[in-house]
Amino acid sequence: MYLIVETGLFIFAFYRGRGLEALIALLIFVGTIFGLTEFGYDHSLFIHLSDILFMVALGVMGLFPKKEKRPRCPQCNELVDESKLSCVSCGYVFDVNKERSEKITDNGYIKTVVIKSPNEFESIKKSIIEQYGIKGYTTKAINKEDSLMLKNPDISNSYIVVKRNGYEVTIEVFNVIE
Repeated sequence: MYLIVETGLFIFAFYRGRGLEALIALLIFVGTIFGLTEFGYDHSLFIHLSDILFMVALGVMGLFPKKEKRPRCPQCNELVDESKLSCVSCGYVFDVNKERSEKITDNGYIKTVVIKSPNEFESIKKSIIEQYGIKGYTTKAINKEDSLMLKNPDISNSYIVVKRNGYEVTIEVFNVIE
């Protein structure tokens, strides 16, 4: 009975994008069962506990799929065709030359640009680090795959944030002395 449920959960987790994690869980499960029998702990309680833990792990992997790296449309939230920079369902087109600057206060502004490829975001992050590193913004408060936050330890409440959401990059500068 457990074998049928485990196989179904394994396929479910694999289908939901957690194939590598499901394989690692399977190896740990097989290793645990082998270790229990080798060291004389082959009581049915330990074996059933291992089965249940394996099924729970696979169930969680299936219920929480991997986050998609592909961008989504800002209008209808559907996946975007990366080759055309347009939404398949509603037809929204990302204008590569679009750039808007919005002044929010005297101390800061937000600029949004559309990039041609996700790799272009890394070059934007590098240029922001170089440009503002000269001005003392060396503390990387956040440095993730899709966001960067630089702070100046000498100026309180001053920061630069760069965030990527699909093909749109938002640069927020606040309380930066030029």
